[in-house]
Amino acid sequence: MSDFRAPNMADRPDRLIMVYNANAGWTSALLDAAHKLVRPETYQCSLCMISYGAVLMRRPWREYLRSLPMQTDFYHRQDFADAYPARCFPAVKGLDLPAILIETGSELHLLLNSENLDRLSDVDSLIAAVDQALDRFRT
Repeated sequence: MSDFRAPNMADRPDRLIMVYNANAGWTSALLDAAHKLVRPETYQCSLCMISYGAVLMRRPWREYLRSLPMQTDFYHRQDFADAYPARCFPAVKGLDLPAILIETGSELHLLLNSENLDRLSDVDSLIAAVDQALDRFRT
């Protein structure tokens, strides 16, 4: 007889989830980089716009995420829809992207929606908004 026990979803550590309003893949990344440079005011993903330069994640954002006491995961819209189908996760039904969520156990909770993210202008304001949202979530 085996002592194997299936992992309990409630035992999983919290995860911060960033969902970009963009497609995955190199071609999309190159088109997005060009779009951000040529017509930034029409670019559809404020989270990408703030947290990334033309290609790389901005250093202050990367360092901030590394400092958090939780795992951080990144998804493009289709990858997120595949990993978190709305039929299983009510928090994502009708969710406008980009968004930042937290997964606790087997539940997803919205921290920052697209409206919140669209109001931000730089990495410092993004970090402050995530900190405030995490504080509100924990209390």
